[in-house]
Amino acid sequence: MGFFHLLALLPFTFFAAHASPVVDIAPPLHGIYLTSQTVANKTGEKLVSDLSKVGGNMIIFDVQNSSGRLAYQSKLPISIEIKNNKDQIPNLSATIKKLHDKGFYVVARLVTFNNPFLAQQKPQWVLKRKGSKNLFVSREGAIWLDPGNPELKEYLIDIGREISLAGADEIQLDYVRFPAGGKGGYIGYNFTGDDMFTRDQAITNFVSEFASAMHLFGTSVGVDIFGIVVWDNVSWKVIGQNIGELGKYVEAIYPMPYPSHFGPGWGGHKNPADEPYFFVQETTKKFLEQTKLTSVKIRPWLQGFVMRTSSFGPNYIKEQIRALKDIGIGEFSVWNASNNYWATMKALADFKM
Repeated sequence: MGFFHLLALLPFTFFAAHASPVVDIAPPLHGIYLTSQTVANKTGEKLVSDLSKVGGNMIIFDVQNSSGRLAYQSKLPISIEIKNNKDQIPNLSATIKKLHDKGFYVVARLVTFNNPFLAQQKPQWVLKRKGSKNLFVSREGAIWLDPGNPELKEYLIDIGREISLAGADEIQLDYVRFPAGGKGGYIGYNFTGDDMFTRDQAITNFVSEFASAMHLFGTSVGVDIFGIVVWDNVSWKVIGQNIGELGKYVEAIYPMPYPSHFGPGWGGHKNPADEPYFFVQETTKKFLEQTKLTSVKIRPWLQGFVMRTSSFGPNYIKEQIRALKDIGIGEFSVWNASNNYWATMKALADFKM
């Protein structure tokens, strides 16, 4: 039995003395995304202060982004072995405590199966081409990890335990899926357990195991899901995200209904990026419908960036917030990869969140 397995058997009161306490935040939650560098520097401090002034109460930040490296000094044996422990966040627990002290709900974003660093360091953990030992390459040229690999799953769960001990209120799993396909759209890979499970069952199994482990620490779990997958009955099967099933095991689902991610002409709409109200609302409705038999919270990401829009600004953010409010959704977070939130801050101030 490993160290974290022993810890998991201890009562939650043990952890309370070792981690920043979970903040009692009155809903609804409104937040922004910060990179691991931003959350630990002066720019991040100012953004946190600005967000607080306009009623924001949630920060989502990277502990591991799509580069694949952990942003803090992980003490796990595998992390040390493969040097998966950067110091972009010099002190993870202190960073979380600082946010708690300012009244914020703290969410740690953990990218899972699209991880080039782990793929390089642990080739035995990656998807293989069908009938071959060669690595499977996605249509974007990426090498994906195998969601059914037991050693990989246990390592990700151990990372989650480490983050929980540092005091995070919630761990948000991103890229918790299979690739959309290989070059030319060919889905030609094997994964561990594919003789027993479908792709969506493999993903649900991992999320269920991860959430069960985190719940022993009092830590909530959320999952990111692209908005486009609910617009047909095929996409979710390809990438393995059964939304109704996932909603049974996590506290929050974060749809990504970014209007810019619907191609020109989608559904007869010339430029979906210029119709934020429609695409955010219709996508969120579909998520609500698919999770109606669960108690999961639907907490959409909003588009806080210019991509494909002809008139991006505060009104663009406000239209998305209004789209949610009009169907009874009061929680959301805004995504801007560069952490440029001038339009978001103005929108939130005008809305008097």
